[in-house]
Amino acid sequence: MTGRSAVEPLTIGALARELNARAGTPMQALRCYESLAALWIRCCDTGLPGAEVLREKTWSAARDLAAGKDTAVARECASIPAWSAGDESLVRLPASLAVQGVEWPDAIALADLWLDTRKWTGPVLVAGVRTGGAYLAPLVAARLKASGLDVRLTSVRPGEKCHAGGRRVLLVDDPPLTGRTLLALAREISGPDGAEVLVPVFDTGDVKGLREEGVAVTVLPRAQWQSTRRLEPEALSDYLAQHATGPGADRPAVVDGLVPGRENSARVPWPGVRRRSPARAALLLRTPDGVRQAVAGWVPPGIFGDAARAAATRMRSPVPPATLAVAPALVVSEDLTQAGALGRRPGRERLEEAVDYVLARARHLAVKAPADGRPVPSVLRTVAWELTGADGDAAAVRLHRVLAAFATALPDNRCEAEKWFLDEAGRLRKTGHLTHAYRRDNELLTPLIDLAALSAAFRCGLDDVAESVARRRPGGEPWNTALAVALLCYGSARGEQLPRTYNPHRAAGTAVEAYRLQRGMNHAAWLVQDFLHETFGNHTLRIGAGEDGGPRIVDWWREPPGALVGPRLPFGGAPAPNVAPGQSPEERELTKKAVAQWTGERFLPVREGQMLLLAPLGAPPAWPRAQEDLGELDRQLSRPGLLTWCGVPCVSLEAA
Repeated sequence: MTGRSAVEPLTIGALARELNARAGTPMQALRCYESLAALWIRCCDTGLPGAEVLREKTWSAARDLAAGKDTAVARECASIPAWSAGDESLVRLPASLAVQGVEWPDAIALADLWLDTRKWTGPVLVAGVRTGGAYLAPLVAARLKASGLDVRLTSVRPGEKCHAGGRRVLLVDDPPLTGRTLLALAREISGPDGAEVLVPVFDTGDVKGLREEGVAVTVLPRAQWQSTRRLEPEALSDYLAQHATGPGADRPAVVDGLVPGRENSARVPWPGVRRRSPARAALLLRTPDGVRQAVAGWVPPGIFGDAARAAATRMRSPVPPATLAVAPALVVSEDLTQAGALGRRPGRERLEEAVDYVLARARHLAVKAPADGRPVPSVLRTVAWELTGADGDAAAVRLHRVLAAFATALPDNRCEAEKWFLDEAGRLRKTGHLTHAYRRDNELLTPLIDLAALSAAFRCGLDDVAESVARRRPGGEPWNTALAVALLCYGSARGEQLPRTYNPHRAAGTAVEAYRLQRGMNHAAWLVQDFLHETFGNHTLRIGAGEDGGPRIVDWWREPPGALVGPRLPFGGAPAPNVAPGQSPEERELTKKAVAQWTGERFLPVREGQMLLLAPLGAPPAWPRAQEDLGELDRQLSRPGLLTWCGVPCVSLEAA
C-alpha cells in the first residue's frame, strides 16, 4: 500500500525532504523544531558536515517555540545539508520525548526553575546529552538566552570532550535511571567553573547519587510535567473539548469524572503500572452513544507520536480497544477488563485470531516502502556476527533481505506477550497498540516481528505461526526463516527492556514471557544457522564453532548470561550439564519441596511445563544479592545441575 494512505517512515531523509519542500511556507513550530533537532543530532553522531548550521537552525526554532509561536516559517530550511535528504536511517527515538511523558514545555519549566534558584550569573554552555537531552537542550538554551544570559549550545555523549571555554556547563538530559552517565560527564568537565545537571525526574531519589557526589542538580518533578497536569479533571475536560477528534467529534465527548484509584498514574500509580510508564487516567466519558468507561493515555504531541495517532485513527479490528477520541498528546480508548489469561497453551483458534489481527493491522497501517540502500540494523549485524564469526557482513545483508519478505508496517508496542488476554465475553483482546514503539533498532518495524512474538504469547513454535501465515499468504518462500530472524532481533530488544522495566507485581507473567522467548530464540538460532549454512556453506562463512571448537549456540546456561531476568541471543555461554536420566517421582517431590521452602519472599516459583521458573520479587537493584542466594538453593536440590537459566532462573522437574 502506497500513496496518501501509507505512513511515511520517520527517517532522517523524510524529515529533510519535508523541510526543504516547506522552505518559505508556514509549518507547525513543534514539527519544525523536532525535525531540525533530529537532523542536528544525526549530524553530531556521524560527524557529517553541517553540525554548526543545524545547531543554529535548531536553536532558532527553539526560540520560536519558547516565545509561544504555534507556526514557524521554514525559510531557514532551504540550506539543509545535501547529505541529509538521502539518509534513510530511522530517527533515534529519545526515551523522554517518545515514551516517558516529557514534553517540550517541560524544558522551558526546567530552565525557569534553574533561573529562580541559580547561584551563577556568568556565561553558560548548555550541553544536551544525546539523544534525549539534545532534544531538550536547545529549549533550555532559548529560555536562558531570553532572560539575558550569555548562552552557547552544544551536544555531548560519554567519551566526547565538552569544551567549556570558561563557561559553566549545564548538562541537560532526559530522566536518569542511575545518573552514572551524568556523573561521568560532570567529572570530565575541566576548568574552575564546573558543571551542573538539569533533568526532569520521575522521583527526586533518582538524582541522589549525583548530589552525594557534590554535583548541583536542578530537577523538574513528574508532578509538574505537562503530561501529568493535563490529566487533572478540569484540565482534561478542557483539553479534550478543544483538541479531541474522532467518532462523534461534532458532538464533543465530556469527562464525567475520573475512576477512583485510577485517577492519574503519574501521581498515584495504578497496581501493576510501571513507574516510568507514561501517564494515564481512567475516566467516565459521556459520548453521543452514552457514558463509557475509558482510558486517556499519553502519546508524544510531536513527530514521535505520529505512529500512535495513526494507529488510533486507522485501526479497525475487534482485537484492540476501540478508539473514542484522538488529541495531539492523548488517545482515549475503551477501558478493557481482563477476565482471564490465555492459559498455559491457548487453543489453535486463538493463534489464528492473533495472526488475523497482525495481518489486518499491516493492511490498515501500511508504511511507505523505504528507499533502496536502507542500512542494515545493528542488531541484525550482531546476530549475523554471533552466528558466523568475523565474516558476518555478508550474512547480515542476506538476513536483511529475508526480512523483506513482508512489507513494513507500524510497530505494535513491541507486541509484548503479556498484552494478550480474554475479556469478559471470552474474546481475544490486546492492549498497548497505541504506544509508539521505542526499540534500540527500530529499523525492524515489520509484521514479522509481531508474528514471531506470538510464539512466546501463545506457547507455540515458529513453525505453527509460519503455517498459519502461509495459509493466508500462499505462493511465496517458507516463512520459517524470516520469522526466526525476526524473533532473534525482537528477542534481543525485548531482553534489553525487561530488566529496565521489571515490575514485581507482574513477576509471574514476566518470567513466563522471558522463558518462552528464550526457548523460541534457541530454536530460531539453530534454524537461521542452518539457513546460512545452506546459503553460503562452511567454506565461505565460519558457522557453528566457538573458539574452543564447541557449538556457538547453547540451549541452557549454567550461569546467567546477563541480567537475572531477560532473554539473550543464545550464542556462546557456558552450557548447563544434561540432567539424565529424569527424576523419579520421589526426587521431583523433594525438588518442589526444596524450592518452596527456600524461595520465601525472594522468588516466586511459577510452573511452566516441566520447569519451575523463579521470578524475583524484588526490583533489579536487588538482583545481585538474589543471584548470590541462588547458589544456596542449588546446594539444597536433590542432584546437581537442576538449576539453570533460560531467560530466567529455572529448576527442572523432568520425570524419568
